[in-house]
Amino acid sequence: MADSRINLYHNLSVMLNAGVPVTRALQQACKGGKYGRLFEQIQQDVAHGSGLAEAVGKYEKHFAPLDITLVRVGEETGQTAEMFEALAQWYAFRGRLMSVMRMGLFLPVFYVHAAAFLLPVVPFALGGWDWGTYFRGMFGILVLAYVPALVILGVLYLTPRKGLLRRALDQLTLWVPVLGKAVLELSLSRYCRTFAITYKAGMPILQCAKLATESVGNAVVQSRLQGGYENIQLGQEMSKGFSTLLPGEFISIWEVGEESGELDQSALRLGNMHAENAERLFTLLARVIPFAIYLVVIAVIAFFIVKGYSKLIYGSISM
Repeated sequence: MADSRINLYHNLSVMLNAGVPVTRALQQACKGGKYGRLFEQIQQDVAHGSGLAEAVGKYEKHFAPLDITLVRVGEETGQTAEMFEALAQWYAFRGRLMSVMRMGLFLPVFYVHAAAFLLPVVPFALGGWDWGTYFRGMFGILVLAYVPALVILGVLYLTPRKGLLRRALDQLTLWVPVLGKAVLELSLSRYCRTFAITYKAGMPILQCAKLATESVGNAVVQSRLQGGYENIQLGQEMSKGFSTLLPGEFISIWEVGEESGELDQSALRLGNMHAENAERLFTLLARVIPFAIYLVVIAVIAFFIVKGYSKLIYGSISM
């Protein structure tokens, strides 16, 4: 199911661009769902005199920091419609990535459950059609699949958003083949797009760099970009503060933007480029995972066949 924020934010952008007053735009755009109901409450707050950013901020636990930040930037710069359209495009992009990953995980999940139901049949039959043997084999395979998955999910969701543990986890993620590169590309895309949107809206470059750095997501990538923000504080060029561990083309294109005076355009081009790279890598990952799981299932099948065959042969000899 598509993220309801895509249509909601896009509709708000279209109506605001058409000159519809914000309270009326909010009223027309709210069409049910979690975020539709939230914006109904926000519309009421705005109708009673609250600013849009202030009203959205009251429900911060329901919104991502990026949403709240861009709504505030839009209200401060008079470009609320542009900010909503940027958010709609971001969630559409994120939705495509999620769809790719879900499709990539469908086959592995199917393989694991098919293996759990079918592989124990051999020892089940050779053991005299013993149901205890069958269910032990089935649950054993499922446990081997689900326990690592639950541990990984637990670590991802329970690890604090900041601190040494989060940094260690983010560094480990970057070391994983394909996945690490995909996360790096996605992080750079978030940084560049946030900077481009806020800088084009007329915000001071120092604030743009701060917001962009905070939007990255991965603590290790964030630290590699932090020097850009620190250099602006010192009155120096951002590109000179970026870590040399970042891709060379990223730093080069950023330098060109600084030299040409079109940093917002360079940042936007970089954001689009890294978004395309991230999408391509996540698509590759979605293809690799099923193949890897397929190989594991084949290996398990071979193990069960050899085990059953050995039991049959040695059982016959002992008779």
